[in-house]
Amino acid sequence: MSPGGQGGPLLLDACCLINLLATGRIEEILSPLPYRFATSRLIATTEILTIVRDLEPGAPLEREVISPARLKAIEDLTLLDLVTDEEIADFVRFAVELDDGEASVCASAIAHQGAVATDDRKALRVLGRVAPRVPTVQTPELFYTWARVSRANEHEIGEVLRAVRNRGQFHPRRDAPCFEWWDSHFR
Repeated sequence: MSPGGQGGPLLLDACCLINLLATGRIEEILSPLPYRFATSRLIATTEILTIVRDLEPGAPLEREVISPARLKAIEDLTLLDLVTDEEIADFVRFAVELDDGEASVCASAIAHQGAVATDDRKALRVLGRVAPRVPTVQTPELFYTWARVSRANEHEIGEVLRAVRNRGQFHPRRDAPCFEWWDSHFR
């Protein structure tokens, strides 16, 4: 089973969600991917998700806040609530070590037999220890898969990855899956 594919959903944590939003093309990127995407309603409604605005060179840095309404409007993204006693217990178990957003996606992944998309080392480590059967995906893997499935050309891939770097202010760790592929677009 591919993470979030025919099984449960692929739950995006705040960082992965920001990286996708930073492209300005989230719907276009999610649509061809072989996952059913979700995030927790807690992330959508209580975390402040921001991306850097496109500004003229030399202009002061400004951030754009992503509204919960914007997230609710994304066709290929489902917002999940923590409903059952088991989900809430798992949330509390993860929240001892992680922030509430990451704890909520981890708990939902267990409840829905899904996977987690996160770049956070601590979340990856805690999830691996507490729920080792839950698959994980990192940002470079998402974009690598998108590039292959959509047959994006090199120019388009470069534009998307630069948007993630500049507007999402993200650069993967050297040990991240698909790091070499990602990094090759910045040489």
